[in-house]
Amino acid sequence: MDLERRELRVTGKGRKERMIKLGYNAARAIDRYLRLRGKHSYAHSPKLWLGINNRQPMTANGIYQMISRRGDEAGVVVHPHKFRHHFSHSWLDKGGNEGDLMELNGWTSPQMLRRYGASARNVRARRTYDRIMNGE
Repeated sequence: MDLERRELRVTGKGRKERMIKLGYNAARAIDRYLRLRGKHSYAHSPKLWLGINNRQPMTANGIYQMISRRGDEAGVVVHPHKFRHHFSHSWLDKGGNEGDLMELNGWTSPQMLRRYGASARNVRARRTYDRIMNGE
C-alpha cells in the first residue's frame, strides 16, 4: 500500500494481484483506519480489514456481507461488484480510454470490457450524441 501515491495492492479472482488507484478521500479514510487498526488485537495480520470488537480479519465473504448490510441500512441494493460496474461505466462515460480501463480493472480480455461496457452503453451513446450534435 502506498497512500502517498494513492495505490493499494488487491488480490482478485484466481489470486491475481494488481495495484488499484484510490481517490483522495479514500486514501485519507484508509490512513485514519490504519491508525485505529494499530490498536486491534489482530493488527499484526497482513489482511487489511479487521473485524469489529477485536475479531479476526474479515474474509471476502464477510466484506461482501458488510457492504450488503450497509446498503440495506441505506435502503439501496448494493454489493461490491456494483462498485466495479459503476467505476467502469463512469470511466467510459467521461471519455476514459478502454485500454486504460482494462489495465485498471486487471482484465486481460476485451470480452470483459464488452460485458461491463454493455450495461450502460445506451446511456453513454445518447450522452455522446447530445455532446456532439447539440454542443452540450
